[in-house]
Amino acid sequence: MNTSEFRRLVKQVEALVQQTEARERELAAAAEQLSQDPAMQASFQAGVDHERCRVLTLISINLDTLKRGGVSSLVLEALRRQVLDAGR
Repeated sequence: MNTSEFRRLVKQVEALVQQTEARERELAAAAEQLSQDPAMQASFQAGVDHERCRVLTLISINLDTLKRGGVSSLVLEALRRQVLDAGR
């Protein structure tokens, strides 16, 4: 490989880097725009609420199991309260 070919390849790589960076900026701008969309925010919040409900259900199941076994459930009850408070 001679010097002129090497320089040509370097310029191609630099052009690809610039194209990639421009595309990343476009994607970041699109993501930012989507995050400001009220429907998107509502959808995200619905997902958060659903996940919280799922975690609380799992905790409730474990609380019932612990209570039936006569094992102290204070730690799990505290965790449940923390999950509930996180949603407020």
